[in-house]
Amino acid sequence: MATGGRATLRGMSRPSAVLGRTLALAALLATLLAVLLLSTAVWADEQEPAPAGTSVEILPLRGGFIDPPVAAQIRDVLEVAERDGSDLVVLQYSSGGGVSVDMDDLLRELESSPVPVATLIGPLGTSAEAVGAAGLLWLASDIRAISADATVGPLDPVDLADIDGSYPVSTRTAAFLTAADVEPELAERLLEEAVPASDLADAGLVTVTAQGLEPLLVELDGVTVDGTTLSVQPDQVEVRFHSLGLVRRLLHAATTAPFIYLLLVVGIGMLLFEVFQPGFGVAGLAGLITAAIGVFGLVVLPVTWWGVALVVLGLLLYALDTAIAGFGPVTVAATVAFAVGSANLYAADALALPWWLVAATTVTALVFFVFVMTTVLRAQAGPEGVSVEDLVGRPGIVRSVLNPEGHVYIDGALWRARWTGDTRRAKVGTPVRVHGVDGAVVLVEPYDPANSDSSDAQVLATGER
Repeated sequence: MATGGRATLRGMSRPSAVLGRTLALAALLATLLAVLLLSTAVWADEQEPAPAGTSVEILPLRGGFIDPPVAAQIRDVLEVAERDGSDLVVLQYSSGGGVSVDMDDLLRELESSPVPVATLIGPLGTSAEAVGAAGLLWLASDIRAISADATVGPLDPVDLADIDGSYPVSTRTAAFLTAADVEPELAERLLEEAVPASDLADAGLVTVTAQGLEPLLVELDGVTVDGTTLSVQPDQVEVRFHSLGLVRRLLHAATTAPFIYLLLVVGIGMLLFEVFQPGFGVAGLAGLITAAIGVFGLVVLPVTWWGVALVVLGLLLYALDTAIAGFGPVTVAATVAFAVGSANLYAADALALPWWLVAATTVTALVFFVFVMTTVLRAQAGPEGVSVEDLVGRPGIVRSVLNPEGHVYIDGALWRARWTGDTRRAKVGTPVRVHGVDGAVVLVEPYDPANSDSSDAQVLATGER
């Protein structure tokens, strides 16, 4: 009968209007899809008292890093288990390490918990791993469970955000390994490489081998922890599953390197798109939200700030290239800055973006700004040979809400316009007349077709003079 032990430790134009709506819709749909994928049927932990009999609290974590949202959820589950007098807490995960998490505090919480904690690295068939902080969490558990194809290590670095090495992993890990009577050779392997489950079992570090949560509960029946024998009978055990809440799921996703990179690029790209449009629309709002989540991820993950600066510079140069409608040195400089910054965005090798993602994103940014946006701006300029000054006195129809800026349809083309009427805004379909210009923007005022001549009425009806 195996007995688990816890080691002691004390020490994360029209074309433009259509394109804008398309981009905004795409961003919102992407955000909604991400939220739906991150959500489960259970949005928050059950808080009612645990039922009679053997009660088990289970927190399955579906990949990702051990980051602040995950650490907070683990603490919450431990508190619920203590409050409700549960008999066991089970953690299941596969994790590539820790990011911006206070491991000293988390391990102390684990150590002080009066409820035994079992940690399973699995399930079988997923090549589960416990790297860095995830490995320390497994070593600190009362019951160390692992699937046959899982690995633990390397434990150094514990935290991917610990670029300067302020967390002396070898010293802290030694506390666990010494208490578990691990041979020095295996301790060195755990620090530097991924050690398979079979080697860990041979060294006596594994309490039980289980291929999933259900087999684990079966294996735990009769296991003794700190002098207490667990009784986990199928007809007597009551199980409660916990999950990250919606907000924590979203923040947890914000520690995924490619996800954060794409959010940052898309968010800034949509904000730059708004620069070329009248007013501030849905695309700009979606860009603000997307970029804000991206910035949160950059704060949590270890980044090279010069790499971030190059990515932002590249996007700004693309916007400049769009404004001057030129394909030349500025385009080349934007592409080089964006690609180099993307390839060196993260400070940890484990977070490095795949080359194909950097290449695909660079090409997409190039095509969007240099070709798509240039085409859009040319369409906004109106027909050849017609200037905004030629439109003074002409009638038109509002095609996008003027609040106060938007688009109006005049003489068969869309023009950027600013509303100067007494009302707050002009709705779509409102007849207007141009009474002045401000740069490339026409100034429009209310217009009554009933008081117009027949030619103006024809313009309003057909859009052509």
